[in-house]
Amino acid sequence: MRTGGISARGVEMRYGYDDGPAVLEDLDIDIPSGSFTTLLGPSGCGKSTLLKILGGILEPTAGDIVIDGAPAAAAVKNRQIGLCPQRPALLPWKSALENARMLREIATGSRNSESREAAEHALELVGLGAARHKLPHELSGGMAQRVSIARALAMDPAILLMDEPFGALDAITRDEMNEKLAEIWAATGKTIVFVTHSISEAVFLSDVVHMMGTSPGRIVETVEIDLDRPRTSEVFENPHFGEYVAHLRDQLEPTAVA
Repeated sequence: MRTGGISARGVEMRYGYDDGPAVLEDLDIDIPSGSFTTLLGPSGCGKSTLLKILGGILEPTAGDIVIDGAPAAAAVKNRQIGLCPQRPALLPWKSALENARMLREIATGSRNSESREAAEHALELVGLGAARHKLPHELSGGMAQRVSIARALAMDPAILLMDEPFGALDAITRDEMNEKLAEIWAATGKTIVFVTHSISEAVFLSDVVHMMGTSPGRIVETVEIDLDRPRTSEVFENPHFGEYVAHLRDQLEPTAVA
């Protein structure tokens, strides 16, 4: 059964050589199946590195990562992991639908009605069903990022890794994308691991926020976000939302950005 629970123990990551400086060191983390979990922290704290290690995409220098009771490599092989990078990286000559179905077709080695139906369903989930025939240059930045999310969802992964996917968007579009992502998570039940350096974004989206510090990368504190769902822009007026934001800002290193 593809449930998407992740557990990591003693994670260490060093680049270049075994005794080089540690990007991550002696890090433990548990991510419940179906949760929305955010890695929050300043630039250079190892958020993206940890994200890829948790998804079995990068091999750590030391430590064990288990997904649903099996080594992370098995989850990658079984296509349980979907990745949404910082930039959508759409092929400019392909429509939104063709971009959304591309990874599934590469993974399965076949181009058929099943891949098309999966991509069409994913585009409907992200609110782009009517734009499926548009080319990337006809899409706004937010729409292009939604195609990137649909491309990952079309694989039907148990786990969705999202590496600052909205960082390049303007503030209004970013807020709209956060609401859309919250809807997608509620509709699919995926385990989402999300990387950001935005405190308010982390509080809005998450069940759990793992705050990270630097030198080496480590988890400073874990905060459970107890705010009602579904969450809309109205949550910004909730006093508890402001309290979470203030607490996270106080606990993060001075280089953190809200």
